[in-house]
Amino acid sequence: MIQRFIYLGEGYSDFYELLTLGSEMSHRVEHLIAFHTNEKENSKTSVAIVMKPTTTGDFQPIYMCKEGFTQTSKRFDLFKGLAEELDKKVIEITVQPSTHFGEQELYFQHLIGILRTNHFISPLK
Repeated sequence: MIQRFIYLGEGYSDFYELLTLGSEMSHRVEHLIAFHTNEKENSKTSVAIVMKPTTTGDFQPIYMCKEGFTQTSKRFDLFKGLAEELDKKVIEITVQPSTHFGEQELYFQHLIGILRTNHFISPLK
């Protein structure tokens, strides 16, 4: 199975695309996840939607808006509203900020490892 982050942006106008993907493809939504960074002065939140794998191709997309807002922002409330609409819980995980990684792809691999370890996505086959 191929599991990959699809980066939409930093949570501004692209965030509304993420909400639309979640509501329009509600039958495919597996998890809604909030990744919170734990920096003293500049804590940020990334939000992601983990979709169910495709039947053909065995591909599992994870759509993400990265570190674009705080836990108390209106956009985070909208994300929680999507979770209620889909009858899902927002899974909240504290992670290292992406700035601690040399490349964005390394950060995404780190997050995939966290998701696999916690059984939110399937292990490698």
